[in-house]
Amino acid sequence: MQPRLCSLIGSVLLIAACTGCGTPGAPSLPSLNLPLPVTDLTASRRGNRVDLEWTQPRKNTDRTNIKHNPITRICRHEGMTLMAHCAVVAEVTPPTPKPAEKQKNENPPGAVRIHYVDTLPPQLGQENPAGFVMYGVEDVNAHGRSAGISNQVPIPVVPTIAAPEQVTAEVSADGVRIAWSGAAPPRPPAGVSYLYRIMRRPAGVPAYIVIDDIEPAATGTYLDKTFAWEQKYEYRITTLSQVHANGMNAAVEGDDSPPVEVFTRDIYPPAQPAGLQVVFSSVGQKPFIDLTWAPNMESDLAGYNIFRWTEGGQPRKLNAQLVQVSSYRDENVEAGKTYFYAVSAVDLRGNESPRSAEAHETVPSKTN
Repeated sequence: MQPRLCSLIGSVLLIAACTGCGTPGAPSLPSLNLPLPVTDLTASRRGNRVDLEWTQPRKNTDRTNIKHNPITRICRHEGMTLMAHCAVVAEVTPPTPKPAEKQKNENPPGAVRIHYVDTLPPQLGQENPAGFVMYGVEDVNAHGRSAGISNQVPIPVVPTIAAPEQVTAEVSADGVRIAWSGAAPPRPPAGVSYLYRIMRRPAGVPAYIVIDDIEPAATGTYLDKTFAWEQKYEYRITTLSQVHANGMNAAVEGDDSPPVEVFTRDIYPPAQPAGLQVVFSSVGQKPFIDLTWAPNMESDLAGYNIFRWTEGGQPRKLNAQLVQVSSYRDENVEAGKTYFYAVSAVDLRGNESPRSAEAHETVPSKTN
């Protein structure tokens, strides 16, 4: 092969070899490590305690994983306007990372809920009783930079009032009567109203339920008719401050009274049945006497007993089972006799009322 041809072939091979070489890609920008803003902040107030909860972000704004948990600033701003910049009242240090096994059981996996309690300064409610504050949180990286404040939640600053100092509970046939005494509640400022919240829970149950909201007073009573018999209950009175201002309606629970326990043993019979009427009939059929009376309205009514006797005799119960309705037909009657009747009411625990006023009817000597 001639030297010139060999030189040409060598050049071609060199170009081909270089064409197969890799070229470096575009350099990637370093992450700014700005945590995504929180979007699920919740806030609730009880007394001067404001409970804040949110989910710790796991991603930065560029979708990279957060390597070091950010510091969280607690933001609180007077008024209803949204904060453009965090008005810092506290900082929350990063929580201790959870083991990988515990994170697998979370929904979503790896989610960490943060809880913080802020104490609302009482002077805010004294200066502007119908006012509000806005809460938010802001996550900042190691350089003190953030991508912005979370969603913001309004909380009323309305003052709360003292609960009654003494509470009693007494069971009667009509219900459980709650009585209380304590300091007279203050006059509410404009845009604010105060209430007493009657609360109840069965023994052993952690959560109270609201029975009613009523006007507060230094002394008073309330009759609870919604309970169940043969149960142990705990009652308390919680104060409630309501705000109606700035187009907002909000309520804040305050202090609780001392709790009081009661057992609703049912030793109370139903009311005496009334309006008993008896009517004889025999037209074209076997003679009988129909009884009717006004129905009892107790919620635990089980039924009625029917009693009959003749002049000078002793009352005898006619029914083997409780009668479920307020009427009864006596078909075991004889011509020429006068029958006297009375009715009693029985509840689910076997408590029996006094017998009704008697009524009587005579079966004619001859019936058609």
